[in-house]
Amino acid sequence: MPAAVQLSFIVGWIAMLAGGVAFWAMSRSLPLSEKRHGVAAMSIVFVAFANYFAMAIGQGDIMVHGKTVFFARYTDWVITTPILLASLAMMATPDLGRIRTLVGALIVADIYMIVTGLVGNLSVAPNNYYWWVISMVAFFAVLGMIWGPLRAEANKGHTSGEYSKLAIMLTVLWIGYPIVWLIGSSGFGWITLTVESWLYLVLDVTAKVGFGFIALGAARHIRH
Repeated sequence: MPAAVQLSFIVGWIAMLAGGVAFWAMSRSLPLSEKRHGVAAMSIVFVAFANYFAMAIGQGDIMVHGKTVFFARYTDWVITTPILLASLAMMATPDLGRIRTLVGALIVADIYMIVTGLVGNLSVAPNNYYWWVISMVAFFAVLGMIWGPLRAEANKGHTSGEYSKLAIMLTVLWIGYPIVWLIGSSGFGWITLTVESWLYLVLDVTAKVGFGFIALGAARHIRH
């Protein structure tokens, strides 16, 4: 593994661990009714910490068809992205039970997107591109639910501003993932593994630690 790639993993687990400690401290000042946002934020970064740590010590990758596949990225995403979506749903409405069918559909589509992306990464051309397209269909389904029925739920209450801020952030960042996948080692190979690793790091830290700070800030704003 190139030293620069390993360094990105080391920076990753340090950033996630630091984010988790910060979220724990921030959550202590939240009222009991809003502590669920803190639990979600901490869960996301601590899962990401474990997977980045695994990659940093050489336990999160395998060689398939002559290329390195970092399966730890997918174990991270398949756990953390549903929690991110649940956190977004909690910002839309305090009563998740009322929209449990919508939340369930969001999570199923999201997991389908991640798993098909992994299958594509484990495949060779042209099959990898087929799986990328299939994964993108699920991705657009996720975006459709975020900006359709879930946004409508947020508009019913007093959290539409906070919801829109988080939804925009999540949408912009998540668009970056399939692009890096396509131009990186999983697809066309237009960028080096080092550049790919650092791009994923920036996306992950922003989408997890950055999202958590904004979500907890929004939770405090809602309380006041």
